[in-house]
Order: sequence, then structure tokens, then C-alpha cells
Amino acid sequence: MEKMIPKYSSYWWGGHFMYLGRLDDVTEHGHHALQIMLNREGLFQFSVIGSIIECGGAIVGPDCRHQLLSSNDSQIHLWIERESAVARAIAKQHLAKENVKMLEGTLLKRMRGGIDSPDNVLGSCEKAHDLYRKLVSELGGYSGHLEEAVDPRIQAVMNLLREKYLSEKLSIAEIAHHACLSESRLIHLFTEQVGIPLRRYVLWLRLSTAIRLAVQGKSLTEAAHSAGFADSAHFSRTCRSMYGISPSDCHNSRFIQVNSCWS
Repeated sequence: MEKMIPKYSSYWWGGHFMYLGRLDDVTEHGHHALQIMLNREGLFQFSVIGSIIECGGAIVGPDCRHQLLSSNDSQIHLWIERESAVARAIAKQHLAKENVKMLEGTLLKRMRGGIDSPDNVLGSCEKAHDLYRKLVSELGGYSGHLEEAVDPRIQAVMNLLREKYLSEKLSIAEIAHHACLSESRLIHLFTEQVGIPLRRYVLWLRLSTAIRLAVQGKSLTEAAHSAGFADSAHFSRTCRSMYGISPSDCHNSRFIQVNSCWS
């Protein structure tokens, strides 16, 4: 029997997710990441803030609810964690006034021209990283250092949560004490600096962990429990709410090649 070659592929690494191919049945969602959507050719449609947009590419800001309405087999999606320097640089340059920017004209042409692979399976993490660097470079993701830094007290909180959110259930009081802030000031400042409430940020960390474990081969149930979800159904609901896709898309199938690029 002839071996079936996957039509699509995805690549996951720290704070990043790249998907090449067609995304079907994507529900409305908003995630704690900056997203870049790009058609190799032609236009696609997506809805955002009550409007339907048609374009060849777009940048969607973090936590902006949107839904892909039409796609094709030659589309690239890139998610970049909001706190990364690259995401902040792109947002500063392109999303200063609105949460969405259409990619058009010479910029869209240059981004499309940087795609070397003729199909949707790149074959290696190195090639995925190369494509990532080309796309974000065109958008100014490496253009110098940002002056705006996260408040050091909030950065300390994020570091604490990343270290202990799986092993310990930290109370708001404990986190506020660690940051030398009152509880009310912590809640307000965290949302202001990070863009989402503290508890939702912890949920984002759990989801990212569960996805990483699923991509690395654990069953959805094992990944869910290891990341602190009650069960795989809770993991699935959260994934669809934040990414618009099912956790099953994190496993290899005859259609999708899933690549774990964590070092």
C-alpha cells in the first residue's frame, strides 16, 4: 500500500506555533498571542469585531476575537507569544491604532516572495525557523530594541507563575506579596501590563503546557492532567476557545504532520 504523505504541517516551539495548510471549522476565538495569517496567493475572509475582512494577509493583535471564514490549501498561520520582543516590535509598528492590520501591496508581495517551499510540509524545524525569521523580519520584528519594558514587578510575577503554576496553587495574596503590591494593585497592574487578567494568564500557561505535551506524544488525557486541567474535555474546550482548533490537531494524522521543535 502506498504511504500517504500529509498535506499540511505544524511546528511548535517555545511561545510559537506555525501552521501551513488549510484550517477548517475554526471557531471564533481570541488568544494571548499575536497572529499572522498569510495566503500564498489570492484572498481569504475572516470576521473581526463584527466586520468581515477580505485580504491576502493580516496581523491580528493579542486577545482580539476573530474567526477564519474561508481558507485554502496554501495558507500560513503564525502565532507569537505576546510577551516576546518580536511580538511587541511588530505590534508597535503595525497595531498602534487598531488590533488588526491587513497585509497588502509591496509588503504582502515581499512576504509571499520569502516562502521557498512549494508545498505545506517544510520537512524540518530548521526550515520552519528560517521561514519564521523571514516573515517577522519583513514586519520589523527584529528592528532594534523596544524602550517599553514590562514593569519589573509584573515581570517577577510572570517568572514566578512560569516556575510554579504546575507545582503550586498560589493565592492572589501570595503573588501580591512576592511582587510587593497590594492585591487590588496587582490585579489592575497585571491586566494593564500583560493584556489579560492574571487568572486567564495562568490558564494560558496551562494550555501551552498541555499542547506541548500533546505535540510531544502524550495522549490528550495525559497532557490535560499533567497541565492541571480536570480532564481532556476541559482541555479541548479551552483549546477551541483560545486557538479555535481542537487538541486533536496537535497529533499526527494522515493529513497533518505535527513537529515538536522544542529544544
